[in-house]
This record gives sequence, C-alpha cells and structure tokens, in this order.
Amino acid sequence: MITTFTSMKGGTGKTTITGLMANFLTQFYKKRIIIIDIDPQGGSTTLYLGSEARTTIDGKAGPTVFTVLETMREGGDTRQMVQKALIRSKYNENVFVLPADYRVTSLLSMGESPDILKYALEEASFSDDLIVMVDTGTAPFLVSMAIAAATDKVFVPLMLSMQNRKPTADTIQLVLRQRKQLAGIVPVGIGNAKWEEATIDSWSESLKNNPMLANAKILAGIPYSKTLVRSEWVDQVFPERLTPVFSELSSVLLNGRTHAAE
Repeated sequence: MITTFTSMKGGTGKTTITGLMANFLTQFYKKRIIIIDIDPQGGSTTLYLGSEARTTIDGKAGPTVFTVLETMREGGDTRQMVQKALIRSKYNENVFVLPADYRVTSLLSMGESPDILKYALEEASFSDDLIVMVDTGTAPFLVSMAIAAATDKVFVPLMLSMQNRKPTADTIQLVLRQRKQLAGIVPVGIGNAKWEEATIDSWSESLKNNPMLANAKILAGIPYSKTLVRSEWVDQVFPERLTPVFSELSSVLLNGRTHAAE
C-alpha cells in the first residue's frame, strides 16, 4: 500500500501528519513503514534520521531518493538501489526512510515525468505487509509525483484560512486528473472558533456537490500544538489526545482493518 499526505500549500503539516501516522501504525498495529521523502528540504529525513542526515539531503552522502530515480532513468537495478538507500530510523525501529535529496527537483528540467517515482516503486516490489508513505514538497511536480505513486488513497491536509483554499483545490484537481482516490481532507491546527466550523462545513458541501469526490471525507482535525510543531513526539509514546484522530485516519487508510496487535 502506497499513500501520501500532500498539498501544494506549505505549512499544512504534511511531514508532521506523515510522521504521526507512521508512529501510530507502528505503536498500535505493529506495522512496518517506509517513508519516501521527496521534499527537497528533507523534513521526514531529518525527523527520523536526525540532523546528521543534512549531508545526505545536500547530496554529499548517499544513496538517496534521487539516486534511486537516477538509477531508474538509466535502466539500472532500481530494486537493489532502493534496498541500499533505505535507512532504519534511529527513533523507531519499524520505520525506514528513503532519504531526501535537494536534486530531486532537477528531474523536471531533465524532462522527466512525475510517473518516475511510481515506476521506481513498482520496481522495488515492496511486500504487501508494508505501508509506504510519500512525503512531498509543495512544487506541483513533486505533488504530482506523490499522487502518481499512490496505489490506494491520497489525503490532503488543510489549514483553515482563505489563502489555503486555492492551493488545496488545485491539489484535489491533481488527484482527480490522475484518477486517484481522495480519501479525505485533514484539517490542521484547528481550534474551536465558529469560522473554522463554517470553513469545514463549506469544504464538506463542496465535496458532496462533486460526484467524483462524494466518497471523500472531512476527517477529524488535528489541533494546534507547539509540541507537534517542534516534533518532540517523534521518539515518545504516541500523544494520547491524538489517538482518536489517528484511529479514524488509520481506519480510512486500511479500509477499516485496524485490529490492534496483541
């Protein structure tokens, strides 16, 4: 299963949600997770491998996701390169990261298709028990790459402000254009304000009015927290107050097959 939490708007919590989802699935359901980091800033790479991963993101150590995609372009052994590039997290033994590389954006100027990641992951032939999540930057090429690679569902994080409406809508259009399933919109940084409730209702109505999005959901929102922003949760027990939110997310992701491991 390959999925992504992606948006063309920055600051929507893509990396935070990806990381929390990974920790939730490993802690509660004993899943093994692979995070493919195609964000040039390397948010997930730094989150799970530590600040020393900076040299890898800068292309000075490897291999990285760019090395994998380069191997794919050249017709090399992509599966072997993926196996060499994956690194086990120093904080969570059930999370593996395919490290980011700032050079990934150069693929667009090389005339490469966003489908290249999809083809590379098909070559990797991950086992069915693995959950693969793609963490992205905000560039349309990178968002398209993540959506194209998703085999199952796409989730779109949403910050509740007017300036976020267009990039969120544009992201959803990319999902539809690539004939993928929009599994849900995830409100981020929410409080209890009436205008937030009205904004969520507006999005819910928009989904209902589009036959191609009628099955998509507005999922439980993630409240603002400095702890989340600072990523202090990465090596800790999963935050109890977020358990209901990520229980719902997991149920949607896994089609309701969310029996906790004994």
